[in-house]
Amino acid sequence: MSANRAALRWVLTGLGAALAVVALVRFPWALTFSLLARANPRILWAALLINLTSLLFKGWSWHVLLRRVAPTRWRVAQEANLVGAAVNNLSVSVMGEAARIQYVVVRDFLPWSLVLASVVWARAVEALALALFMVIAPSYLRLPPLLHGLQIGGGILLALLIAGAWSGRWVRPPRLFPERIREHLKALAAIGSPSRLFVPALLGVANWGAQWATYHLCLLALHIPITLEGSFTALIITNLGITFRIVPGNIGVTQAAMPLALLPFGVRAHEAVAAALALQGIQILPVLLLGSGAVGWRGIAPVPSSTARRP
Repeated sequence: MSANRAALRWVLTGLGAALAVVALVRFPWALTFSLLARANPRILWAALLINLTSLLFKGWSWHVLLRRVAPTRWRVAQEANLVGAAVNNLSVSVMGEAARIQYVVVRDFLPWSLVLASVVWARAVEALALALFMVIAPSYLRLPPLLHGLQIGGGILLALLIAGAWSGRWVRPPRLFPERIREHLKALAAIGSPSRLFVPALLGVANWGAQWATYHLCLLALHIPITLEGSFTALIITNLGITFRIVPGNIGVTQAAMPLALLPFGVRAHEAVAAALALQGIQILPVLLLGSGAVGWRGIAPVPSSTARRP
């Protein structure tokens, strides 16, 4: 039975690969690259700068969370955020988070447990800000029915995150847990009180707003007539599609998600793929350069055990 399943899996994988090759061969790449060649450089530069602003808001939000429990510098948090984003473009999400944790631990001599807890909360706050976006924006925009379903999901996620913050404030880790696990849980509870999440959540909303503007400007730069509803849908669908990073830089995933999101708005497939390529060029290349500059030629030094545990 297991041999039959393995054979079926290989057959399905081969068929999927063959269909992908056929789709790539028959896709109108000439039209796609022609559209990219006629892009408005001024609008693309504006999109690039706004995208870097979104990274700044993201790093700032994380810094606010971390500084409540550990003395860290704003500049170090921003550099670590850039390094993590650059590593994400070359690997998968977990590697990027590990890189920014190590960067802060090395530069500011902070304990791993607190930095790890701050990163966990930073991801939760990012989801909280997205949930706010998904709850509020559809009330002012005419969106496809799918987005209204996601609006309900965003409201549920928002309620769960707020409830989690409140419970983390009052619930103590059981004594039966090992001491190391209890330390991590205490760090999570110390960072995650609701009053401490307000400012990071606002910065998270600013981050998503800047990303929305980046998507919209990329489409406009390619002379694609698009509404705010269209760019908002592209932002949500694309980011939901890359929640779990399975390929470096989400290359291929973004190109598949963008046409799906923009189809209801009359955007043709080659136009959506061109926009996705322009978007990834803006999101990946500058971040790689800035992240490399932050690390330098020596890279991130290993953390001595005695230093990493210093409070």
